Amino acid sequence: MEPFKVILIDDEPDSIISLEIILQEFCGDKVIVVDKVPIIDKAWDSIKANKPDLIFLDIDMPRGNGFDLLERFPIRKFDVIFITAYGRYEEKAKIYGAFDYLLKPIDIEVLKNVVEKFVAYRNSQGAPQFKLKM
Repeated sequence: MEPFKVILIDDEPDSIISLEIILQEFCGDKVIVVDKVPIIDKAWDSIKANKPDLIFLDIDMPRGNGFDLLERFPIRKFDVIFITAYGRYEEKAKIYGAFDYLLKPIDIEVLKNVVEKFVAYRNSQGAPQFKLKM
């Protein structure tokens, strides 16, 4: 089975680097990082071009936030795992159809479990089609 395609979207370079290393080291047979994006505008282009199965998305970013990005995809066929330093957005993330919500700094065991849960979900349910209801 092919690994699921993942895009990392975060304005903090250290966060992207550490997340990519953890995913490669502990989940490399399940997911493959196809792009790393530091700003919302480029994230839009990357999602359209790469058609990911999953995005790891920071919330607070320059020139927009993760919710702004998801609003550009009112119907989407990719899952979202928010990764943020703030717990205050968790309820809003549910409204936006988040698969999961992780707090920084990332706990490796928690991340591994979330990826396992994502893979099991996708293998049993197939690709999602989430419709944003605003």
